[in-house]
Amino acid sequence: YQPIMSLQTSNVFSFEALARLRTKSMGLVSPAEFIPLAEVTKLIIPLGELVIVSAFHFLNTLKERGYDEIGVSINISAIQLLAPDFADRLFESMEMMQINPRNVSLEITESVFVSDYDDVNIMLETLRGAGVHIAIDDFGMGHSSLAREKELKVDFLKIDKYFIDKLQDKDLSTAITSDIISMSHKLGHKTIAEGVEYENQLQWFY
Repeated sequence: YQPIMSLQTSNVFSFEALARLRTKSMGLVSPAEFIPLAEVTKLIIPLGELVIVSAFHFLNTLKERGYDEIGVSINISAIQLLAPDFADRLFESMEMMQINPRNVSLEITESVFVSDYDDVNIMLETLRGAGVHIAIDDFGMGHSSLAREKELKVDFLKIDKYFIDKLQDKDLSTAITSDIISMSHKLGHKTIAEGVEYENQLQWFY
């Protein structure tokens, strides 16, 4: 679980659930390897449900320890999102495990909108209507147009780590990170920077 910190309060307000696979024969397998395979074989649906349930258990552990305002962010694939019963099963799990929807954020990539834009947006409206937050993951690395970005039913834009790493370059004149942040705010979204590891990177967000 990777912490997400608010610069307004300097406190952790959420965690991102990161899926990892460890096998006896191959050891630790990168998500870049097993996630695409899981999507091709449609195993991403049962795998995704395991991740969701695990994340909800984590939320309940936090709540038991007095941190009932901290949320969890879960990556969702297009295959999961467009499954006919996705929302129903998600809400059922929330009810069964007594999860506050406002403590849950679902992360999807820009590429989801390329072929199923309208269907995805309708689904996002349903989820947001129930209190679930929606974030666009890897923002700046996808294929959707700026015109469509403004129409997306999302709460957060998550700037890809590529642009955060660029803030370490000697020639900062080529870094467009601040422009992406400004654009995100003008589109009416909150912004999450992924992979901030150094003080000089952090300074760009104050």
